[in-house]
Amino acid sequence: MVNAAHIRIAIRKHEPIVRHALTALFPDPDDPVNYEAVEESVDEDIGETLADVLLEILVDAAKVKQFLNFLRARGADPVPRDRNLIFAENIARFDGTLIGTPANNSFDFAALGDFAPRAESFRCQIWINNTFEGSGAFVAPNLVLTAAHVLDPLNAVPAGVDPRLEILASDEKRYRAKCVKLWPYHDSEKAGNLPPGDEVDIALLRIFLPLGHTYGSVDVTGDPPDFEGADLFTLVHYPEGVTKGFMPGKVHREPGAKRFPHDIDTSGGSSGGPGFDSQFRFLGIHQGKWETTKRLVPFEQFHDDPDFQDLINKNSNQRDMWSLSRDIDGTIIIGRNQFVTGLAHMLDHPKSKLRGIWIRREDTTSIRGLGFSYDMLESYLLMQEAPNAAPQHRCIRLGPTLNTDDLLADLAEKANGTVASPDAAAGTTAAQTTDVAFEGSRAETLIADMDLAAQTAGQTWWIYFDNPPEGLSPRAQVQFEHIAKCLPTSENLRLILAGYETYRLSPLRFANVGAVDGAQRSGLLVEELGPFTRSDVEATLNSMITSLDPAKELTPAARRAMVDSALAGLSPDNTGEFDGEHLETVVTRVRQEAKRFLEIEE
Repeated sequence: MVNAAHIRIAIRKHEPIVRHALTALFPDPDDPVNYEAVEESVDEDIGETLADVLLEILVDAAKVKQFLNFLRARGADPVPRDRNLIFAENIARFDGTLIGTPANNSFDFAALGDFAPRAESFRCQIWINNTFEGSGAFVAPNLVLTAAHVLDPLNAVPAGVDPRLEILASDEKRYRAKCVKLWPYHDSEKAGNLPPGDEVDIALLRIFLPLGHTYGSVDVTGDPPDFEGADLFTLVHYPEGVTKGFMPGKVHREPGAKRFPHDIDTSGGSSGGPGFDSQFRFLGIHQGKWETTKRLVPFEQFHDDPDFQDLINKNSNQRDMWSLSRDIDGTIIIGRNQFVTGLAHMLDHPKSKLRGIWIRREDTTSIRGLGFSYDMLESYLLMQEAPNAAPQHRCIRLGPTLNTDDLLADLAEKANGTVASPDAAAGTTAAQTTDVAFEGSRAETLIADMDLAAQTAGQTWWIYFDNPPEGLSPRAQVQFEHIAKCLPTSENLRLILAGYETYRLSPLRFANVGAVDGAQRSGLLVEELGPFTRSDVEATLNSMITSLDPAKELTPAARRAMVDSALAGLSPDNTGEFDGEHLETVVTRVRQEAKRFLEIEE
């Protein structure tokens, strides 16, 4: 049971991951729950702590389990765990004559401690028509790997009955799924024989939420293990639908073998569970019995399958953004293609001369889209990172209520002490030069220090400036102009400007990402915020469908009809643009159209 002490441990040891967890679990900008907001709501006069308030928020939102699994997937488990849950006693031990004796006689305990909570998060159960059928694990944000024969009951559903395929995730909730690709087994395998051909008995299931990103996934992008002979082995599975922990055993790998023998005690429901070697590398999935022992479908038998790789890569490396969280019931995004295209270009081409985005409004009296752009930035970067990898990106935000007289000192402070408050270079102190040159030297020093700090951390830092409603002081404005000039020249920093249309800023401006090719100096992509168009709606619908179910055929006629329904009764102006006041209505209709087309239950 998670309590405030556990939350306190998580905050103390893993604050950046806690911040990411709140971004991932509370993506709705109309109901934000971010770290700073939680801090501000703590009432110290009554003895409240940050951990108390955060736990209360998670309990009220019924997201304690999701929060814990998000942390576990990233190696930040704050809950002390009984080791017996990791090493459950393996009673029915086989004699191992087909396996041999591993050179190692025990798992690395520290590595096991890291692996166990991650495995507890990424595993799942397969249910068909409310009956537990087998085990599985996430291998991409929306994809679950299991054994093909686990899905055999789908073929036994009576005609006219809609079969219900679901996964039970580690948050103990069921999610509707569909099989997107099945690689069948051979009938002779039911009798324990080896397949005569290249049959592998695996299946990939798709769900409509990116839980594999939230709860972690098995890495199927690297090369399979290539040892020969016996090795230690562990299996992540649900025998008879029961959680028995991660059992130790042995496996024998013969290069090129169609199946590997192992001796983990299994039973009905273990099929589809992922198995791992002594270094906790993915070795294959459990299939069933084999003579006096058990059998594993080797990862190497399907690793190079082009369909398998294509499905994994497309789902893991999505560069578009139709929702803050790839959730069809979440916040849907229409008309921000320029912003997303710019982010994708900078991620795919880190050496590009494109070093940021300037979001500008057609109507400077409106703030629509400015604050939301930060939510988009943070969510987009988070979705591009593997859960168990070190963070590659960091967002630093200078808020919309800026009234400082020393913006450079504020920016240094926002860097959380990794850089000192900036000083001017020798010979350019306030007494030795003009105010403009003095502040310019301070800005260059700060940007250089931040660039070095980001490089040392192995990260890209994204510096986001909100438009201050009351403007900047004269001194802060001079500093800001120097920041906008210096920061885009840095290798490891990126600049996002939201607003600031009335400021005279010097960075080179690109109208589109194509204009970046051949550029001699760095600059910012300009995004103009304004009305939306029919093509914006079409682009969002297309991204939704291809993201959630790329195998579903979306014909031009079907797409046209869906857009017509979304825009029914709304009239564009003479340039073909729709007023932003209609956006909420269109978003609701787009969600309904996509659900109908994908046959997702309301």
